Amino acid sequence: EYGFKRQVINAGRSGDTTKGVLWRLERLLTQSVDMAILTIGLNDGFMGVPVTTIHKNLETIIQKLQHHHIRVILSGLQLPSDFPNATRKEFAALYPTLAAQHNLHLIPFFQEEIFENHAYNQWDNVHPNEAGYRVILETIWKVVSPLLTTAEPDPTHEESGVINWHDNPE
Repeated sequence: EYGFKRQVINAGRSGDTTKGVLWRLERLLTQSVDMAILTIGLNDGFMGVPVTTIHKNLETIIQKLQHHHIRVILSGLQLPSDFPNATRKEFAALYPTLAAQHNLHLIPFFQEEIFENHAYNQWDNVHPNEAGYRVILETIWKVVSPLLTTAEPDPTHEESGVINWHDNPE
């Protein structure tokens, strides 16, 4: 639709965690990939996984992707308002911290315009509805599109693509 010849591999799984991504990562890295969008960790937070463990898992994922010369875009997440403020702040700080440490492009909070807004979410007010996904697409596109113009796929790889990991599918 936007004129870029890219294949997008949605590697997210319903209920996915950073540990799950780590477990599947090597298999996914056998494909020709130029860019990965990481939107993962929210389910870890919901399950009470310590922020230090989430940080360690995300850092390992990022390092493996970078080792394979894959450009990483990190997408920030936030816990809902029913979590304690200290936990929410610690969790939200993970993403900008990792982006700075690893020189990553950051989408500060991919659900910013729809977070806890009933008009853009399903009954649980966490998972986006169709209108919410349209807003998310535009939010992500603002960060991704300039990178695509400067990093066209390697012509020797017919199926260069983008992997999108997220833990918040339909």
